[in-house]
Amino acid sequence: MSNYTTVLTLLFLAEIVMGSCDTKLECSLLGDLLEMAMKHKGPDKGCQCLSRTTIPAFQSMLNKVQTPGDNGVIKFEKVVINIRNGYNPTTGIFTAPVAGVYQFSCTVMSENGKHLSVYLSHNNVKQQRIWLKGSSHETGTAINILNLKKGDQVAVKGLGNDRIHGYSSFSGHLIAQ
Repeated sequence: MSNYTTVLTLLFLAEIVMGSCDTKLECSLLGDLLEMAMKHKGPDKGCQCLSRTTIPAFQSMLNKVQTPGDNGVIKFEKVVINIRNGYNPTTGIFTAPVAGVYQFSCTVMSENGKHLSVYLSHNNVKQQRIWLKGSSHETGTAINILNLKKGDQVAVKGLGNDRIHGYSSFSGHLIAQ
């Protein structure tokens, strides 16, 4: 209710400002008031606005064939983007820097004529599995939406001793807090 009152107060003040100053100043003051009205303030009174520098997001790719082993983490070592540094290419694990709803995508390619089975893991719990039967180079994609707590971990893991081709990727980003 207090946010609603604040917005109404700011809009009332904007009406007072209109007509009391020159046009450039009116527009500037009105813009500042509207910007303040649109910002969401958290309990610590700091701005909770999301921006391209605060939204956790990453994309990583494989540079070479890997055999992670049964339940072994696939390490997508080539990092394309890693805002908030949630993804660790050394371990292959994404650790949520903030709580929220995240979308993850994993695309994997099997070696020619070989089967491949991998899964997305959330805190070591299987979420979704990709199974490729291996009649040629095959690709499969899994997309998951997960509600994560700060510190939760997400990774792509192998099943069995299958080899994962270098043309594979793993990405994720926050979609809601």
